[in-house]
Amino acid sequence: MLLAKFLARPSARSMRTASTMLLVLGVLLGPLAIVAHAATPIEMGARVLLQGHARVGSWMAIEVDLANDGPAVKGEIQLAGGASGRTRFSVPVDLPTNSRQSYVLHAQPPAFGRSVKVELMAGGSTIGSTDVTFQIHDATQLVVGVIAEQPQGIIAELNLDPNQAGLAPSILALGIADLPDRLEAWGTLDRLIWQDIDSNLLTADQLAALRGWIAGGGRLVITGGTAGIGTYSGFPDVLLPYRPTATVDIAPTSLTGIIGEMPANATDLPAQGGTLRAGRSLATSGDRVVAAEMDYGSGSVTVLGFDPATSWLAATRDIDAMWRRLLPQRSAGGPVVGSDDSQIVNAVNQLASLALPPIGGLLLLIGGYILLIGPINYLVLRRLDRRELAWITMPVLIGAFAVGSYGFGTTLRGTDLIVNEVAVVRGAPGATEGAAQVYVGIYSPVRSTYQLEFRGGALLAAPASGDFAGNGDPNTLDIVQGDPAVVRDLAVGFSSLRTVRADAPASVPLVTATITFSNGLISGGITNASSITLEKVALVLGGSVAVIGDMEPGSSKQVSLRPSGNPFFESLSDRMFGQVFFGDSSQLTDEGLRIRVRRAVVDQLTFDPMFGTVGAINASGPVILAWGRDAVLDVQVQGQRARRNANVLYYLPVGLDVSGKTTFTSDLITSTVVSSDAAFFNKDPFSVNLGSGSATLAYRPISFRGSLAASDVQFSLNGGAVPGAGAIRIKPLDKPPVACTDSTNSNPAGCAPPRLDGIPEIDVFDVAAGAWVRLPHLGQGAIYALDDPAPFVDPATGQMLLRFVNESADQGLGFQFQLSISGVIS
Repeated sequence: MLLAKFLARPSARSMRTASTMLLVLGVLLGPLAIVAHAATPIEMGARVLLQGHARVGSWMAIEVDLANDGPAVKGEIQLAGGASGRTRFSVPVDLPTNSRQSYVLHAQPPAFGRSVKVELMAGGSTIGSTDVTFQIHDATQLVVGVIAEQPQGIIAELNLDPNQAGLAPSILALGIADLPDRLEAWGTLDRLIWQDIDSNLLTADQLAALRGWIAGGGRLVITGGTAGIGTYSGFPDVLLPYRPTATVDIAPTSLTGIIGEMPANATDLPAQGGTLRAGRSLATSGDRVVAAEMDYGSGSVTVLGFDPATSWLAATRDIDAMWRRLLPQRSAGGPVVGSDDSQIVNAVNQLASLALPPIGGLLLLIGGYILLIGPINYLVLRRLDRRELAWITMPVLIGAFAVGSYGFGTTLRGTDLIVNEVAVVRGAPGATEGAAQVYVGIYSPVRSTYQLEFRGGALLAAPASGDFAGNGDPNTLDIVQGDPAVVRDLAVGFSSLRTVRADAPASVPLVTATITFSNGLISGGITNASSITLEKVALVLGGSVAVIGDMEPGSSKQVSLRPSGNPFFESLSDRMFGQVFFGDSSQLTDEGLRIRVRRAVVDQLTFDPMFGTVGAINASGPVILAWGRDAVLDVQVQGQRARRNANVLYYLPVGLDVSGKTTFTSDLITSTVVSSDAAFFNKDPFSVNLGSGSATLAYRPISFRGSLAASDVQFSLNGGAVPGAGAIRIKPLDKPPVACTDSTNSNPAGCAPPRLDGIPEIDVFDVAAGAWVRLPHLGQGAIYALDDPAPFVDPATGQMLLRFVNESADQGLGFQFQLSISGVIS
C-alpha cells in the first residue's frame, strides 16, 4: 500500500534523489561503457614472422592484423618489456570504420619468457590486446630455414652436429610469407635452403632484405628439384654463381668432389646446368657447371643443380658431410654486433666530457686549497693582527674553494649537449648501399628530459648490454617506430650519457679494389672513389693486417700483405693502432680519445662470447676497414642545439683473385667441423680437444676460380710452422693397425696398444678413390708432407677432409694442428 502511494505520488525530494543516483551511476559506468563499446568491434591477431623464432640481441618482426567494425580509432600498437624490459616499442595506427589493416611492429625480444603482450592503445586506454608467443635461440645456436614445396625431404637429411655448447641446430620450415620485409628482422636466421619455390613471389622489400642478409654473413643454398629452372628467374644475376639454362643427366661420379664416396646403387640423375658467372665450381658435367658457390659480401650463395633429396643420395651417409660443409656452425664474430655489445657501448662513452680530470689539475687545486686555508690565511691575519677573524675567513675560503672546484669541473665537462655516434656500416666494394648498426650517446651537462627524432626510419632499442641513467637506475626507452622514429622523454642525469641502439640502411663510400693472391702474397690496388676522406684504412685477412693509412677522395694506393696469422696472439686493434701504455697522456687528447673509440670498435668485432677476443676478424676473405667522421643518422633533439661527434667504421669485404702458384695456409684456410662421435669434442680458434672416438674436419682454402693441381700438403701437430723446409715425407699406410681396446688378453693378435703421447691418429679422405686412408703416427712438433697430395685435395674447391681419431678409452687429447696446401691454379 505504501509502495503504491509512493509510486502514485512521487515527492519532489524522491525525484531529486533518484536523479542524483542516476547521474552518479552514469559518471561511474560511462567510461566503462565507452571502453566496452570501443573495444568490442576491434578484432586483433598477431604473430612473429620466421615462424615465431627469435634471438636475443636481434630484431623480431611482429605482424599485427586489426579489424575495426566500430567507430574510427587512432592510437598505437604497443609492446612493453622487450629488450629485457628496457624498451617500449610502439607503432601509430589509424583505423577507420569497417577497416582491415596489418601493421608490423619490430621489437627486441626479452631474454626470458616465451610470450609478449601486444596492446592497442587509444586515449590512454587499452582497447585490445593479444599475447604473441615466440621461441628464443641462444646467441651461438645455428638456425636454418627451409623454403621448399616439400620441405620434409630436405629437413630429414639435415643431420647437423650440435655446437660447442651442445645445442642442436634449429631447422625451420618456412614460407615466403614468413620472411620479413626489413633486413634487421632477418638476424635470427643463419642459413636458408631454397627448393622448388618460384623466387618471383618475393616482394621487392623481401628480395632487398635477402640480399642484405647474405651480404651481412648469411648463407643461401638453392637446390634443384622438380619445378625446373624457372624458379630462379626472380633472383638477380649478382646473387647467382651461375644461372641454370638447361637440365642435363649427370653421372654420379660428377658429384664425388661435393658428396664424397658414392654408394653402390648410385645412378644418373638430372641436374640444372649453366655457365659459371662468379665464384667457383663444385661439380661439372662436360662443359656445364651443375654446382657452384660464390661469396657475396660477408656471406655466400651456393647453387646445387641436382636434387639432394634423390632417394639414393638421401640414403648415403656422406650427404650429412655435404650439408655440414654447406651449413657450418654459426659464428658470433664478424661485422654484426649481437647479444654482447659492451665494448661498443664503452666506445660511445669515450668523450672528453666524461673523462677523468687530469691529475695535474687536481693536485694543483688541492695544493692551492691547502696553502690558502692554512699558511696564507694565517700570514694575512697575523699581518693585520686580526687572527680572531679566522672563524670567518675559513668558512669563506672553504665556500670559495667549493665554487672554484665546481667551476673547474664545469669547465672540464663543458656545457654543451653532445650527440656522440659510433657506427659499424657493412657494405661491399663497388656499391654504395649498406646496413648500419649505430650506437648514439646523448650527453647532457644538466639533468633533463629530451625528445629525439631519428630520420630515415631506423629501428631503435636499448643496448643489449644495458644502459643506465646518471643516477644508476635503468630507464625505459619509449620508442615510436616510423619515419622519423621517435624516442619520447629520454631522461639523462647530471653530466651523464644515455645510449640508444639503432639499425638502419646506410650509404657507403664508393670504394673499388682489385686484390690478387699469388706466390704467397696478397697485393693490389684500392681506390677511394667517394667524396670523403677515409682514415686509417687497412686490409685485414683473419689475423693478418696491412695498414694503408688515410686516403683522400679520388686517391689510390697499393697494398701488399703476406698472410702470417697471429702467432703471438696480439689483439687486432694493437696491430692497427699500436699498443697503449698506462699513463700515456696522448690518450687524453681529442685524437687520443678518437683512437680509443676505434680500438674498442675493433675489439668488439673480434670478440667471441665463447672464447673472448680472438684477435682475428671472422670473414671468408679479405676485408677493407676504413674510418669516417660523418654521422650515419640524422638525429634531432627537439628544441635543442647539440654538438655532434661521430666515428664510423666501414666494413667492406673484397673479392680475391687467386691464380698461378699458390700456397694456402694460416688465414687462407678455414676449418669446419663435419662430424664427431667422440665422448667429448671441442674446437676453439687455437686448439682441438678430443675424447675417445673421432672428429672429422673439413679444411677449405678461400674461394678461387679455376682448378687447383695440388703439389704439396704439409701439416704439423703442436708446433712447427708450415710450410717449412725439411718436411718429413710420408705415405698412407696400406692397412691401418687394429687398436687394442681391451685391458684383458681378449685383444686380437697383433693389435697396437693406444699411444699415450697426446697425439691423435689421422685419417685423410682420398677424393679420387672415395675412401679413407690412415697416415703413419705423427710426432710432436715435426713437419710432415704427403708424398703424393693430389688424390687428397679436391681440385674444384681445394678442400681436404681429415679425421682425428683418439683410440684411448680413458684419455682425452688436446692438440694444435696446422695445415698448408700448395699448388697451381689454372
